Amino acid sequence: MNKIHILSFTDKGKRLADEIAKKIQAKHKNADVTTNRTTKPSQYIKTAFKTGNVLIFIGAAGIAVRTIAPYVKDKTTDPAVIVIDETAKYVVPILSGHIGGANRHAREIAALIGATPVITTATDTNNKFSIDEYATENGYAIINPESIKHISAAILKGEKIGLHTDYELATPIPPTLTLHPEHSTLASPFLVPNSPLPPSTTPHSTSHSSLLTPHSAAAAAAAGVCISLDITKKPFEKTLNLVPKCYHIGIGTRKNADSAQLEAFILETLSNLSIPLQAVATISSIDIKKDEKAITAISEKKQIPYITYSAGELNKTARKFEQSEFVKKTTGTGNICEAAAYLSAKNSAKTQQESTMILPKTAKNGMTLAIAQNSW
Repeated sequence: MNKIHILSFTDKGKRLADEIAKKIQAKHKNADVTTNRTTKPSQYIKTAFKTGNVLIFIGAAGIAVRTIAPYVKDKTTDPAVIVIDETAKYVVPILSGHIGGANRHAREIAALIGATPVITTATDTNNKFSIDEYATENGYAIINPESIKHISAAILKGEKIGLHTDYELATPIPPTLTLHPEHSTLASPFLVPNSPLPPSTTPHSTSHSSLLTPHSAAAAAAAGVCISLDITKKPFEKTLNLVPKCYHIGIGTRKNADSAQLEAFILETLSNLSIPLQAVATISSIDIKKDEKAITAISEKKQIPYITYSAGELNKTARKFEQSEFVKKTTGTGNICEAAAYLSAKNSAKTQQESTMILPKTAKNGMTLAIAQNSW
């Protein structure tokens, strides 16, 4: 789970909040859970209402609704919000059930405390496939969320849903989706920037190859899903575009670097490589830069997780790359940006295939960047 905030308003609610926190932490050893009893929940929401977080209210649903209302913006960025009654009978996800994972978290918490999860999203109540939940759980960015309704409506009607993918998938294709026969090119588990097609290398082995056979039914599908780095590609009349979040940017900066310059450097570099910003899974650096405002500001603004590594962690990977004695004397490791990018990609790999460097260290205005891609 991600960062979890549990708010309660009475002694009984606080006891339940503490119980839930303990059970979550027992199951997820590294879970970041905070509990607060308050009469002014809005003071916590300003900092807690962030993408990826989970907000849990112990009390009436009306309190939660009124508290979060001013902050609700978009289904692709809103955090998961869950309400639990004080008697621990019901666990009700009320916001971001699929993309934010509120439904999934609600089911898990309900199981931990012996409560009943109350799921109200249409695809769930009808036992149908949820495309936005599938995208989130498999690490895809949703480019045009307004098209989710077209896919969901077609699923609820029992219509055919097509699938176009620019590369081989390491996980089974859901039976609801039918691979498009004309457009899909199944090749490498890596996508190559500035290339319309993946490289003609041997596909990584998969036990799901039988699921990758194109079906003529997909060609007739009016609505479909396109998994590609090309966010303009529209193989279906109603296309939902998904981008694999498989790129990792390692950053090295001088102290007090200008955030606008760093942002411009990142965006320019991505543009030159034809990598959409939505395909960036993480940005990373060394832990002595964990509070570097230029990096944290971009992480928050672009809603990209910021990961830091110790010099020791980076040294395990840094030897793969050119070393700087000056940087080593200053930080304890001879390479930051390349090592951080590579380590993040390695930790995110979807297959056993080794991650690859897309861009070696490049410098500008006292800042360095490197980009690695994890296998998908």
